[in-house]
Amino acid sequence: MGTYMVENEKQNSTLNWVARIAGLVISAIWMYDLISTIVDKGFMHFYHQASTGVILFLLITSLSIGVLLAWRLPLLAGKFIAVLSVLLSLFVYFSDEGARLIAILYKGLPFFLVGLLFIQSQSSTTKKEG
Repeated sequence: MGTYMVENEKQNSTLNWVARIAGLVISAIWMYDLISTIVDKGFMHFYHQASTGVILFLLITSLSIGVLLAWRLPLLAGKFIAVLSVLLSLFVYFSDEGARLIAILYKGLPFFLVGLLFIQSQSSTTKKEG
């Protein structure tokens, strides 16, 4: 039973590190893209409406803050990231007029998977006797 718990802790630690690294990479890519677009063209570039650009910026920034928060509170931040990524996907679905499914897959899905990894890394599964 002791060996199982050690293996489970190693697996949880590995999942936590994979989620951290993936979350940082995804957040860095999106923050770079958003900031460079805003500096270059302004908020109007996002779906041709300033309010849409601001909402997208706030969602991505909140998700990036959630990734940073997950270093201290992985379970809470994982849930936060998962919920916000669903909101991001819904926002993209209703605001994009083109290929909606593709936009959801490359905007919302990566953050959702990172959130699930953080949640799974905190699972405390123990082998039940019986």
